[in-house]
Amino acid sequence: MKTSVAVMRSLAAVAIVAFTIWTSADAEKVSPCCVSISRSRVVEPLKSFRLQKSSPPCVKAVIFETERGHFCIDPRQPWVRKKIEEFVRQQKTTVSPTSVSPRLTFSVPQSSTESS
Repeated sequence: MKTSVAVMRSLAAVAIVAFTIWTSADAEKVSPCCVSISRSRVVEPLKSFRLQKSSPPCVKAVIFETERGHFCIDPRQPWVRKKIEEFVRQQKTTVSPTSVSPRLTFSVPQSSTESS
């Protein structure tokens, strides 16, 4: 009888630990962060980027988003700043649909028929 109580307590403890790990894994999926960084160059065009501050277990990183996914990059790499500047420059030169040049002029075609 004592062994079955001990086994039941052990199973309960394992279930609690498993539930805790499973719940924390879901929490990470909701708010992922970089826990390690790479020094590899990202050569693909960027869709976006963001900066991540260090807050354990998250590490300080630049997160580049490309067509292939998200990359956690060491912000101290010299090429990272250039990549960000290039992205920002491209975003500024992209013409938005609401921007209109003040030099555009419109003319209304004149009618070739005269009224009698």
